[in-house]
Amino acid sequence: MIPLKLFSNWRPGLVGDLSGTVLEIGAGTGVNFDYYRRAQVIHAIEPDSDRAREAEFAALEVRHKIPIYVKVAPAEALPYPDHHFDVVVSSLVFCSVNSQEQALAEIERVLRPGGELWMVEHVRPSTPILAWLAATVTPYWKKIAFNCHLDRPTLDLLQQRGWRVELRRRIGVFVKLRATR
Repeated sequence: MIPLKLFSNWRPGLVGDLSGTVLEIGAGTGVNFDYYRRAQVIHAIEPDSDRAREAEFAALEVRHKIPIYVKVAPAEALPYPDHHFDVVVSSLVFCSVNSQEQALAEIERVLRPGGELWMVEHVRPSTPILAWLAATVTPYWKKIAFNCHLDRPTLDLLQQRGWRVELRRRIGVFVKLRATR
């Protein structure tokens, strides 16, 4: 079970101080929107049209503070021009994208030079026995948990692609990080 209290406490710290033009990938129902305080404008994508519609309603509630625009799109095919965003936010998304490599390539494309990627994700366990268990369970888990992979080496992939990763917090398999290129 995901420790929901953990993430409710992390949300303000994840997005509250972000400024400039922000892209939130996998926005879900827009649960993070209310925590943005300094962004100039927020663009959000969500691959599920029903959840995106809920995010649009959530955006209406906070639009008086910050303009928020929601589109239906996957992280692997972002409908934005190159070098458009100052910050990209991912909150429990990289466990379930179809291709982490393609999603990162798209983030790299739309992020301005010097831009930042902020993430709260769960990652492959660092202990060998737990990593093995996660790999064993994942084929079954992803079928019932919306393609959620328990064994994704997200931190390794970021570093392999040239990102400088700064872990802000780690609790077990859950990490909050800031990455730059």
